[in-house]
Amino acid sequence: MRGMIALKRRRAAVALAGVAAAAVVGLAIAAEPTVRVLDAWARATAPGAENGAVYFKIVNQGAADRLVGARTQAARAAELHASATRDGVVEMRHLDALPIEAGATVELAPGGTHVMLVGLESRLVAGTHLELRLIFATAGEIAVDVTVVDPRGPPPAAHEHEHHAP
Repeated sequence: MRGMIALKRRRAAVALAGVAAAAVVGLAIAAEPTVRVLDAWARATAPGAENGAVYFKIVNQGAADRLVGARTQAARAAELHASATRDGVVEMRHLDALPIEAGATVELAPGGTHVMLVGLESRLVAGTHLELRLIFATAGEIAVDVTVVDPRGPPPAAHEHEHHAP
């Protein structure tokens, strides 16, 4: 009888350990980032410039999400903007949100969508970095290290910097 009770206790302990291990694996899988931000950069600004722009690539490996905001200590405000050329005139408009479809890659690039830094605290100098915090409706907040590049040169090499949701 004692042997049966000990055997049942061992089986219960093994089963409980299996449930605990499955829970830990489930948490690890749930913690995998679904939104990544790659290759963030901005052009250096001229002395006295009040505004700048940041460009990057968003890779969404999960469900649809939306970029709903941004903030930085480098400027009074960080706003989502889209530029378009109509009849030879470039128009810029404020975006309330930028949809990121499931499985999509969205590139913010010169002449298109970007984060506008409004009211720069100081000029953006080539070779320096600034922190930009992107706010997603589902993925939450992602801290992004932005490389400031010479405005006469190309943007930094692809996949140099990667950031993801915690």
